[in-house]
Amino acid sequence: MELLVSVVIMGLALTLIIGTFSTGLLDASVAKRNTAAVGVLQYELDHIAGDPYQAAATPYSDCFATEDAGSPPVTIAAFRGSCPSNSYTLRADVMVTPGPQANTQLWSISVSSWPNLAAVGRTVQTIKSDR
Repeated sequence: MELLVSVVIMGLALTLIIGTFSTGLLDASVAKRNTAAVGVLQYELDHIAGDPYQAAATPYSDCFATEDAGSPPVTIAAFRGSCPSNSYTLRADVMVTPGPQANTQLWSISVSSWPNLAAVGRTVQTIKSDR
């Protein structure tokens, strides 16, 4: 009887330990994805701010490899097209529309995981003006 009770207690303890480790791994994966998405958003915001104002700006998409630091971001020729390989895990879709006032543009950045296209976070918007 004592052996049965001790086996049950060890089984419950082992189940709790395994559950804790799996939750920790899941939390680490989510944190890694969110950190990468914030980096992608910052990259795109800096790109938009650094380029000169163009009245005829066009939308574009960029692919990002979060697992391979040696792979630079790749701009896709077609808006919302396919990333060139499976090494790219995030895609940023950047749209531009006329802004709320004359000589302004509203830029929207949406980040999604690649290739399943699940949205990562919310769409971020910024206004660019012709100065």
